[in-house]
Amino acid sequence: MMPSTDKDSSDKYIGEAKAKEKALNRAGLTASQVTFTKAKLDREDGRWVYEIKFYSGSKKYECEIDALNGTVIDWEM
Repeated sequence: MMPSTDKDSSDKYIGEAKAKEKALNRAGLTASQVTFTKAKLDREDGRWVYEIKFYSGSKKYECEIDALNGTVIDWEM
């Protein structure tokens, strides 16, 4: 679901590809080392975030990336 608060709001988001890149950087991994299981834009606690889930080997990663500035808000491994 895309935000509908104003007509230009989606242009301000970093995008799914950049959110995945931020998550990979945090994990210290490359795209070829992981399998993504979820990457979606969602509203959490009043702000738009990208929910990113992936795994590498036996490790599972879950994170939320701020959709406006790319800050990692929540991180679980």
